[in-house]
Amino acid sequence: MMFGMIMTFYIVIVTVVESGLLNNYTDSHYFGINIQWNNVAANAHFFGVTKSVESYQIAFQTFPFVPFAGENSTLNFSILDSNNSNINNVYAALILKDKDTGGIVAQIPYKFYEFSDITFPYRFQNNARYVATLEAKIVGDPKYDRKPLAADFDFAVGSSPVMPFKELLFYYVLPASVILIIVSAIYYIRKKKHTKNIHI
Repeated sequence: MMFGMIMTFYIVIVTVVESGLLNNYTDSHYFGINIQWNNVAANAHFFGVTKSVESYQIAFQTFPFVPFAGENSTLNFSILDSNNSNINNVYAALILKDKDTGGIVAQIPYKFYEFSDITFPYRFQNNARYVATLEAKIVGDPKYDRKPLAADFDFAVGSSPVMPFKELLFYYVLPASVILIIVSAIYYIRKKKHTKNIHI
């Protein structure tokens, strides 16, 4: 019975992935996993809202999901190439603006990153709407080596947006389902062993 539940769950996940039902979701939210089975390599990136700049994809996600003024938070970015892989050797800077006034709240200067998963720690002073502008100079790129690639992302501090159903599914329902199946499997195996010992 438990084996059947696990196999059913596995088949559902594989069917969803293979059928392309996630394509619309990943157009605006990068799922954060890139697996290459041939050379047994896996890359985990930040996931969230994504924007495309020519052949690059930039993913953005705050942590916590809803930052609040006066609390430590991070602004997380992933710059990915056309193969959804990390880029090496990136200089990145961040500009934060108040969305309503347009005034610059903070400027974090360029810093070298060996890989293009980039985190900026920041503590906001006010709950408001902001625009985060990531600027990145990509070493070796004929265009963006000197002229920075730039992408803007709107987000709110101190205001909890309604989470879309698909985000709810991937952030909470899917992990909870996996945990439930694992716990159920452990319980079933232990119960079966206990019953077997009693009969002996």
